Amino acid sequence: MHYAQHDVPVDGGTLRVGIWGQSGPVVLCSHGLSANHLSYQWLARELGDDYRIVAPDHRGRGFSDTIVGPWGMSAHADDVARCLDYFELPTVPIMVGHSMGAFISAVTHHRHPSRIEQLLFIDGGLPLADELPSGISPEALITAIVGPAMERLDKEFASEEAFLDFWRAHPALANDWCPELENYLRYELRGQAPAIRSCVRKEAILGDTESQLMTDDIPNAIRDLRIPLEFLYAPKGLLNQEPLYSRERMAEMQTRLPQMDIVDVEGVNHYTILLSARGAKAIAERVRQLLD
Repeated sequence: MHYAQHDVPVDGGTLRVGIWGQSGPVVLCSHGLSANHLSYQWLARELGDDYRIVAPDHRGRGFSDTIVGPWGMSAHADDVARCLDYFELPTVPIMVGHSMGAFISAVTHHRHPSRIEQLLFIDGGLPLADELPSGISPEALITAIVGPAMERLDKEFASEEAFLDFWRAHPALANDWCPELENYLRYELRGQAPAIRSCVRKEAILGDTESQLMTDDIPNAIRDLRIPLEFLYAPKGLLNQEPLYSRERMAEMQTRLPQMDIVDVEGVNHYTILLSARGAKAIAERVRQLLD
């Protein structure tokens, strides 16, 4: 399958964009909070050459790590629009977003409504609650939510294998270890042994957390959402235990978004709904159905 990387000029630097495929409907993809575009390699394999996947490394991650800001959902949304301009795509039939990427998808449509025809949220994109605890900092909030994924940003690792061992112990990934996952994780590493670090900018994580959970960016985007929306639901969460969204919360949100279809993806957690062959197969089936 054809795969290439491109550098797209945006405010503050260049955005690395991965593209799989050369023809067919465009599937615009947006990754999670501390992820990178290779999180979509499983989906690209499932969709094959009949689709063209366009997936940026969002600013502050992957090989877009040299960008030093601004952060926030609006900045990411405008980056996405610049990518569409760069690749001469006036509109795309679907935007797929996982976790934070779903929030970015919502704001992209809100700021650039003519560019996106429908949305597919993968276990993200909806407010976790109508009100968050008062007085909590973005760092405390995101550490409480994502746990080990945040911890790695403050660490140095003696080798690439040590970094992989850190992730092998993660309860959400331990049962789905594979070469593709190693490839995805190695992509974010910078430096030389014994001082290897993640390239993910901590300030980007904190700025984006504040934007998606503590500002009006998401409530406004969701309130004004009118296009078709599908939500793929993971029954287990970030630590392979309770789901990110309770069933009660999903029911509340569906009353506000009557156009939203909720589809359960069995046997996955918040990570493996995308970072596994079975999760990607379920996503690919929905993409095909929505674009049929």
